Amino acid sequence: MHSGVYEEYWAGAKKYKRIYKSDNLNETDYATEKGLYRLGDQQWPDRAQLQVRSEIVDPFSYAATLVGFHGRTVEQTFSGYQLQCVLLEKDSEISNPTQYCLEPEGSVLRYSKGFGWFQTVYNDIAPFQGRSLAQAVEVTDGGKPYLKLRVATIELISHVDNADFVPPPTAIGPVGDRVSGVHPVPIKTGFPQWPASLRSQHFTVTAEVVIGKDGCVVSAHAVSGPAEGYKACEDSARKWVFKPYLILDKPVEVEAKISCTNN
Repeated sequence: MHSGVYEEYWAGAKKYKRIYKSDNLNETDYATEKGLYRLGDQQWPDRAQLQVRSEIVDPFSYAATLVGFHGRTVEQTFSGYQLQCVLLEKDSEISNPTQYCLEPEGSVLRYSKGFGWFQTVYNDIAPFQGRSLAQAVEVTDGGKPYLKLRVATIELISHVDNADFVPPPTAIGPVGDRVSGVHPVPIKTGFPQWPASLRSQHFTVTAEVVIGKDGCVVSAHAVSGPAEGYKACEDSARKWVFKPYLILDKPVEVEAKISCTNN
């Protein structure tokens, strides 16, 4: 179990400071016109740490990554309380839909079911600049507690001091044209054509890939799993397409890993 504090001072798309302080991450990102600079730990926040920000600031961020879906509106009851829900279902197959549930006759988000088994409840709603912000957020994964968030302060910056957004000399950056340790979002995947000798077995082949700025896989190199499955996984991985990974609205190349599993 980890705990920590996230702070964000935002004055523009290329003028912000984001601070992660926890028992396993201590870093500050500075967005500037010259690029992104990082002070402290140099790894990228993991999925849970990124979700801390998205659940508070942009709870619809996962919906923005979905393709090939249609929406369906239903009413659902939670502990005797009725909410208006939008289900995002796949067009061509049976799915366990992503859903967002809002207050009746309003636009206040109170519940979401996103990727995998993640479910989020939003409480203590406060108005801020025409938006409704949850100050108490609880995320479960498969019914087990995953994140518990409490917003301590949200306020307008009364005066923007440019000096607050200037990275110190010890900050590293700007971030280059290729990054690793991030989480690119696949928008097109595929299944390998395994050789006959492997088709009845259960296994996973892992391939290291380079994803181009356009989201297409530039190269794939299998590194683990049964060797006779390497080529099939590499051929499949080269056909994957990802949402271009952006840093300050600029696409970059990404080094990542793809798992090809036969069950």
